[in-house]
Amino acid sequence: MRVNGLAVAALICAVLLPPFGILMGHIAWSQCRREQRPGAGLALAAMITGYVVLLIVCGLPIIYFI
Repeated sequence: MRVNGLAVAALICAVLLPPFGILMGHIAWSQCRREQRPGAGLALAAMITGYVVLLIVCGLPIIYFI
């Protein structure tokens, strides 16, 4: 079986555009679990990466200016 392509795209987007990567990761994770396809771990990694990058991008300016 092939890995869910949306999970791969989500991981790439999670680094470049975190909100889109998070959204795509949630969709891919749901698809992988529902259809029993491989790629759920990749989708989970995309969600975690997206949340961490978003936290860093939004959190550092707040900490810096306070």
